[in-house]
Amino acid sequence: MERLERLDKLEKEHASKHVDIESKRFFFDVKENHKGKYLRITELSGGRSCIVIPLGGISLFKERLGEVIEEAEKLIESPGAIS
Repeated sequence: MERLERLDKLEKEHASKHVDIESKRFFFDVKENHKGKYLRITELSGGRSCIVIPLGGISLFKERLGEVIEEAEKLIESPGAIS
């Protein structure tokens, strides 16, 4: 436990934002630790879950996420459509 507390103190926060959607809250935090810089996306909705993306892959992550969002928006615009 003491080791984890020391590692937490070594984390540096660069940016932080959050958004509330329905009954969920999402946090977007850019941080840095002894392993490097990363984006942590955390979801709170009764429980907590998160994903961590190293900043070295953030452009590819953004590209793929954008592609999926485009497809999801099509479903919002015409929910009965089958692709």
